[in-house]
Amino acid sequence: MELEQQAKFDLLVHQLERCARQQKAPNYRIRVAILAAIGYGYIWLICLALFSSLWVVRSLIEVTQNQIVAINANFLWVLFGLVAIATFWVQYTPRKAREIHRVDFPELFALIDELRLRLNAPQIHHVVINYDHNSSVYQTPRCGWFGCYRNYLLLGLPLMQSLTPEQFKATLAHELGHLASNDHRFIGWIFRVSQMWEQLTSDQNLFIFQYFFHWYEPLIKAHSFVLLREREYAADALAQKILGREIVASDLIQTYIYQYYLQDCFDPQLDRQARDCQTPPANVVTQMLAALRQPLDPIAARIWLGLILGEATDTNDTHPCLRDRLTAIGYSSPISWAPQSIACTAAEHFFGDRLADLARELDLQWYENRSTTWLRQYQQAQYQREYLATLNRQSTIDGLTLSEATSQAELTSESHGELLALPLWQKILTQNPNYPQANYQIGKTLIHRGDGSGCTYLAHAIALDSELVIPSCEKLYHFYTLQGDPASAEIYLEWRQQHLPKQWRSRLEHKIEDTDRFVAHDLEPDLVAEIRSKLVKYSIINRAYLVCKSMRIFPNRPLYILGIKLIGSPIDLQKPQTEFESEQDLCDRLRIELNFGKHLLIATFDSEKVTSTNRQDLRLIENIEQIPYASIF
Repeated sequence: MELEQQAKFDLLVHQLERCARQQKAPNYRIRVAILAAIGYGYIWLICLALFSSLWVVRSLIEVTQNQIVAINANFLWVLFGLVAIATFWVQYTPRKAREIHRVDFPELFALIDELRLRLNAPQIHHVVINYDHNSSVYQTPRCGWFGCYRNYLLLGLPLMQSLTPEQFKATLAHELGHLASNDHRFIGWIFRVSQMWEQLTSDQNLFIFQYFFHWYEPLIKAHSFVLLREREYAADALAQKILGREIVASDLIQTYIYQYYLQDCFDPQLDRQARDCQTPPANVVTQMLAALRQPLDPIAARIWLGLILGEATDTNDTHPCLRDRLTAIGYSSPISWAPQSIACTAAEHFFGDRLADLARELDLQWYENRSTTWLRQYQQAQYQREYLATLNRQSTIDGLTLSEATSQAELTSESHGELLALPLWQKILTQNPNYPQANYQIGKTLIHRGDGSGCTYLAHAIALDSELVIPSCEKLYHFYTLQGDPASAEIYLEWRQQHLPKQWRSRLEHKIEDTDRFVAHDLEPDLVAEIRSKLVKYSIINRAYLVCKSMRIFPNRPLYILGIKLIGSPIDLQKPQTEFESEQDLCDRLRIELNFGKHLLIATFDSEKVTSTNRQDLRLIENIEQIPYASIF
């Protein structure tokens, strides 16, 4: 269902984009406004219907009993007003960020004022910074739906550390450009309409809204999506108008490149630290700023740029891809870009001696926000080590199944490095030559060492498993680029580009809903028995079901669903601490243990909570139970 809905949404967005291009912008906005008004009208209609019902009941009682009811007209009007306000009121959660002030950083605020006046943008009421590599503008109402909006400019300190002052000026111009357009209030209104409907339909008991929303939601979402995407192009155009094409293009490329660097280099380093340290470092943001200050490896940056330019714009994000944004401003030569050393970053220029203090404040904020996630990573790593030790002992006594051998190799790679895991993967491949994961891991390890024989293994992995196309193509593109073979590198870059939309839509299929259709699993009895032997160790598991969901995007990679009914919530049990702390922890452990080379999704159901009040969970577990041979434990 999710995939079908996405396909309909994609088609509608493409149709509306053509419509918006053919029509003048004001005409399209009128169309969207009418659609938003329909949503408001429906809610008012429901409110009036409720009011009228109360009025009719009051009148009937007066007629039948010949007496005046205590409920008078004034009370009904007050009730109607309260219902209407409660319906239209949307909760706004303020974003956590550190506000900075004009008196402390006059040069930065002077630049904001300059750009705001040049763009004819409204006043910025608050400027805040956080630890994200991003920037944005947003509005919050002081009086709910009755206006008095406050404009916020959010600046990510890492983003400022990765840009020159001139490039950062282009970023500011883009963000202020969102407010400068004549329709920024209109777009904000449309956005709040969408928020209102999401809030109204979050409670499944509000059935009077559900059926209308089923028809209305894809329409308002698609129409507003087109507006928001065009808004990004318009903001780039405004920035280009006052600063020029070259500086805007440089800003865009630099932003995308450093975002890729953080994801590819810095974040994995943090993940490795989380495996060994129970508490996160107290200076993560400071570390990030120091890492961003280091010159980029030119070859790595070129490879990242190639991968980024190989991505296409889709309906996964209102932001267009980098290639389309550069084309829109008339910049057609990104291939000539090369990383330049920054004499003074924007963060250093505008914050000066206060930069270290701001970084320490954000260090604390990062620590408070990420400590829980960090602890989960650490606990999971400890269990991985324990389970790896168990597998190593077992391998010398009874041998391992394919599932266990796969877990042993993966956990060895994570704990001790891919080089030590190489013999384990080679042993698996000797016994199972067409095992996709083994081919991929061996190929990846070999080409990381500069061994061209790894290309054969990666090519074989691509042929065996469509899910491995993108990571294999990225490794091959990286390898051939380093080898000075741009023709071969380009082949795998294009292959990756063609496969990306499929990969994204495939992820939609990996969600389970109560409307999904399941079939009986096709696993061998020995494998089912192995799964059962893993489940029996956990006393909280009451029953377990195994079914299969056929995939449309990659039919050769079915999704297996392990539905687990729990005896009760783990938190409520008097269990030893050596077991597990939450349902999520249980699922994490089972994913480590049940590593049989197929896509497995684990869904837990608390037996005490699967009742008529939880209709979706109830329908889902009922659908699973009806499949033949689904019950395995």
